[in-house]
Amino acid sequence: MVTAEDIEQRRSPRALRDFVVELKRVVRANEHERHRGIQKAGLYKEFLDEIVPLSLFALHMYPESYEIQPVLGSQGYDALVFDESGKEVDRIEMTVPHDGAATAKDARLIVGRGYGRTQVGTPGDDFNALFPYVLAACHKKAMKDYRDCSLVVAIEPMTPFISFEALYESQIEALASRMGEIQFRAKRVFLLVMPNCIWHVCG
Repeated sequence: MVTAEDIEQRRSPRALRDFVVELKRVVRANEHERHRGIQKAGLYKEFLDEIVPLSLFALHMYPESYEIQPVLGSQGYDALVFDESGKEVDRIEMTVPHDGAATAKDARLIVGRGYGRTQVGTPGDDFNALFPYVLAACHKKAMKDYRDCSLVVAIEPMTPFISFEALYESQIEALASRMGEIQFRAKRVFLLVMPNCIWHVCG
C-alpha cells in the first residue's frame, strides 16, 4: 500500500499531512498491511520513522505555499523544501530515537496476541526513559556534517495525565536544554515532541 513513488511526491505541508493521515487510515482497515506496518516491514519503517514526523514538522514550520519532497535513501537528508518559486530553501534530516529492541518485541506481541507489554510506572517515567536514547542519537548526529540541513529529533512520549502537564513541559525543556549542550554541525536543530510541540534547540 505504501510506495516510493507516493512517498517522494512533492506536496504542500497540508497535502503531505493529509497523505499521511489517509494512508494510515487505509492501512488500519487492512489487517495484513496493519501488521506489516506495526512491524515496520518494507517502506513502513521509512514512512513511520521519517514521513509521519516530517508531516507534523512541515505543517507547523513552513508556509502552505512551500512544497516538501521526501527523499528515500541514505543521502544525508530525508526531505527537500522548495519555496513558491521552486527554489530549494531547506533540507531536513529526521531522526526518531527510541529503544529499538523493545519496540520490535512489542510489535511482535501486538501482531501475535493483539496487545503489547504491560508497564507500570509513575507519570513522566516514559519521558525520562527516552532521555538516553535521544542524547545518544544526538551525539551520533553531532559527528556528521549537517550544515545544509535542519536536523529534527522527533519523539512521541505518552500524553501527560491531567494535572501533570507542568511536569511534561519541564521534561521537554530539560531535554531541549541537554540537547543544546551538544556541538552540532547543523543549520538548525529542533526537538519535535509529537504531535505539535516544536522546540528550537539551536541554529
